[in-house]
Amino acid sequence: MTPTEDINTLYYDDMDILHIDNWRFFTPKKRDRDDTPLRQKQYHTYYAPMNIERWALPLFISAGLVPKSSKTIAWSQIKYASCESCSYHLGLESPDLFPPFKDLYICDVCNRTYHWQCLLETSCCNATERESIDANDSWACPACINLNQNEKKKSYPLLSE
Repeated sequence: MTPTEDINTLYYDDMDILHIDNWRFFTPKKRDRDDTPLRQKQYHTYYAPMNIERWALPLFISAGLVPKSSKTIAWSQIKYASCESCSYHLGLESPDLFPPFKDLYICDVCNRTYHWQCLLETSCCNATERESIDANDSWACPACINLNQNEKKKSYPLLSE
């Protein structure tokens, strides 16, 4: 697959069209079976801003799609962030329907998100650790907890930026 096809596959549901300001017919050199030229309608389309994970940024750049601007946002602020264990996108402990959710913990290294209850069920954390995590506002997920600084930089090169 080309980088553009990869992006379309990965982010298809996130691409929201703001408006289409123009269109035209395009006739490539290819011809149909009965030797008539194929005509395609092409649209000049404006897309809404979207959230791109850090790991996907090089893919966008290799496809020639350089973001106008970028900023770091908390993973729990993203509308579609979900727990890596159970894939549920809302909080389990609160009736809130909008982020941030108090029981979704975001890894400071890889930005994966986990419910506290899922961490307890998998024995990755215990109840006494939650207070210190909340107090420090810093946490590493089970996949990143044992990585040293060099391994973190190697696995997540944009982390140091």
